[in-house]
Amino acid sequence: MASSKSVKVIESRKIGPPKGSVTSATITIPLTFFDLLWLPLPTPQLLYYYDFPHPLTQFTQAFLLHIKHSLSLALINFYPLAGNLSWPHDSYKPMMNYVDGDSISFTVAVSDANFYHLSSNHAKDADELHPLIPYLPISGSVVPVSAIQVTVFPNSGISIGITIHHTIMDGRAVTHFMKIWALISRLGDASQSNESLPFLDRTVIKDPNGIEEAYLKELARFMGSETESGNRRLRVMDIKLEPDMVRSTFELNPINVGRIKEWILGEKTQSIHLSTFVATCAYAWVCLIKAEGKVINPGNMARLAVTMDCRARLDTPVPETYFGNCVRGCVVTAERLILMKEDGVAVAAQLIRETMRGLRKGVLRDMEDVLGNMLKLESRRGFAAAGVMGFGIYETDFGWGRPKKVELVSNDKTGALFMRESRDINGGIEFDLVLNKQVMDAFAEEFFNGLQLSARL
Repeated sequence: MASSKSVKVIESRKIGPPKGSVTSATITIPLTFFDLLWLPLPTPQLLYYYDFPHPLTQFTQAFLLHIKHSLSLALINFYPLAGNLSWPHDSYKPMMNYVDGDSISFTVAVSDANFYHLSSNHAKDADELHPLIPYLPISGSVVPVSAIQVTVFPNSGISIGITIHHTIMDGRAVTHFMKIWALISRLGDASQSNESLPFLDRTVIKDPNGIEEAYLKELARFMGSETESGNRRLRVMDIKLEPDMVRSTFELNPINVGRIKEWILGEKTQSIHLSTFVATCAYAWVCLIKAEGKVINPGNMARLAVTMDCRARLDTPVPETYFGNCVRGCVVTAERLILMKEDGVAVAAQLIRETMRGLRKGVLRDMEDVLGNMLKLESRRGFAAAGVMGFGIYETDFGWGRPKKVELVSNDKTGALFMRESRDINGGIEFDLVLNKQVMDAFAEEFFNGLQLSARL
């Protein structure tokens, strides 16, 4: 287990863009309603594992200086990551500011924990990964937006953990930053690659429905009136980690995915297009519902929150490299007993598909209610499907090879099913879950039994 005692900090410093390298000495970055939506949510924590079968000295002498320098260079174009969030008392909404000289917290640590255990797919205590994640203050009058920690497991591997305030960027933007940083580390210059630089102009996000106004009212109520140093005090939802929680990673190869799709489509009277994302979400959701039914009394209704990237779906499409948030959530609701029937996966897939397709005529439809509905669930852990499908997350090579694994550590609080493309299997899928140990055991049984059943159909 990677207990706090097994992780020793050997360096802690601040790293920012080179002095004077950003176009303006002081930049105020406006927050859109897409950003405000995520302001009260727990901070995403992403962890990259790399094989590195070398002693600590090889990393500190051959790579550490280069890693720090390449991070500084990457921050020239991703300078908002070095900035701070605040909500001045005389401002009608929160803002993000970057001032020349701002920086992010960068920590280097060494661990004697078992790297292969921590980076494996099998079940492990949910809090085992916490010491590998950098601390980021989540409340206060001025809040930094990101922090990074590199942990070396001598003669085994390296982990790179990043904690980011969700208000600053979504999953696509995070993976974009990590890939650019890795490219500079590996090549010395990101311009030698096909990766585009971030698109920072947030004025491309239009708000014809008054969503921002609705969100600001909700946020003012949530944050309260407490002020500190002339700013409203910021905070996020206080979601506690439940006891006896474990995390596991599950994989689906292309044959598995194809059989699940055939299983679903075999229950339909008409031919429909079924995405891998929808099929995987439906299958995992039904496995969870059946698992919970064996262990706990979860209630009559089941809810699944699904996130959707809106960049290409807005009336005026936003570039893929847009740096910020451009995702929304939608909730799928169903009776548990219906989803536990023989055709439950097909029913779940249809509900997810119809909910997402319903937004094609207007991806912002009813979005003014999303934040208020989320805040009503404060302190309650839900179940959501999110991921970085198609973002090339396993292409993040700093110079010592592709990641062995990438995990979303913060899903122990948010309840997110973190989905991404498989590292080694073209067309495969992998996802992480954090569940009560008994529920996880039941989920794994349902998951693998279902795959065997689909193979016989």
